[in-house]
Amino acid sequence: MTTANTFLASGCSISLCLLLAGCGGGDSSSSASPTVSEPSKRAVSGTVPGTLIEAFCQDGGYYSVTSTNDGTAKHPFYLELPSDANCKLIMTTNEKDPDVTKHIVTPILFNNGSTVSSYIQVVDNTDLGYIPLPMSGVGVQTPLVLDVTNAHSISVNTITNDPLDNDHDDIPNAYEDDDDDGIYNKYDDDKDEYSKDDDDDDNDDYSKDDDDNNDDYSKDDDDDNDDYSKDDDDDNDDYSKDDDDDNTYNNTFTTPTVALPTGYTPNAGRLLGAQCAQCHGTNGISVNKWDSIAGEDNLHKEMFEDDAPIMMAQARGYTRDEITLLENWFQSLTKYKD
Repeated sequence: MTTANTFLASGCSISLCLLLAGCGGGDSSSSASPTVSEPSKRAVSGTVPGTLIEAFCQDGGYYSVTSTNDGTAKHPFYLELPSDANCKLIMTTNEKDPDVTKHIVTPILFNNGSTVSSYIQVVDNTDLGYIPLPMSGVGVQTPLVLDVTNAHSISVNTITNDPLDNDHDDIPNAYEDDDDDGIYNKYDDDKDEYSKDDDDDDNDDYSKDDDDNNDDYSKDDDDDNDDYSKDDDDDNDDYSKDDDDDNTYNNTFTTPTVALPTGYTPNAGRLLGAQCAQCHGTNGISVNKWDSIAGEDNLHKEMFEDDAPIMMAQARGYTRDEITLLENWFQSLTKYKD
């Protein structure tokens, strides 16, 4: 486990602060000192460069917030976490670059003087102070160790057989790249070395096809493997759509018919998003008082906002991976926005 480069949570050098002054930041509904909305939750707050803060909890919960750009080099953030769950924090700078491989992802470790672990349980509202995240490099960084010796409202816990970190490298499974295709698992739906596809069912390296007979002709129904796509040459005489069952090559042909599609590749995010259409309209374009969500790039955050109780109730029925699928689908619907 890495314990080097330990920082006091409240400190940074003058040169580092000046460097961070040029950092951008995201919009957020968080504030420096709001009131926790649920009795079972406690707040983690602090300041960072313009940053996405994510919490992955052992009970399967996922929480995130983007720091507030207040015009300084230290953007405040505020994140509510369940007080009865062990959670680990991941902080990402350059998080708005559409190329996720350029995000600077920093796992956070906590040192209370006796234990160093990525898991904390927030027993009371906690201010981590300023967290000096790296502002250069790409990809997952060496975990940053925060000294929380005096933070008695945080319990630092070691989890045996960590379900969120299978290889015990302090990097959550969501930010691993299991298929080595350069895409983090959280963005890579099928993990077969083709990023962002989920329908290369026959493993012939043709994404988004239904080439079930592996003859490299995509979207065909060439069941007799004679390399004639969309035929029904059942007697294998290379005459498509005939009824020459006696193999004599006669000229008796059946009346041509229209070949209907034989395969359909569902989009998991689109299927899940059908539920959202009840309030937000087809393709995320609302025709009533509800907001449109087509092209929305921060849906996972809005789903858990306190002023949207109906949406929050719906969101609790989805897993973290399903919420990611929903967000990716509605982000792809930008063309439907006015």
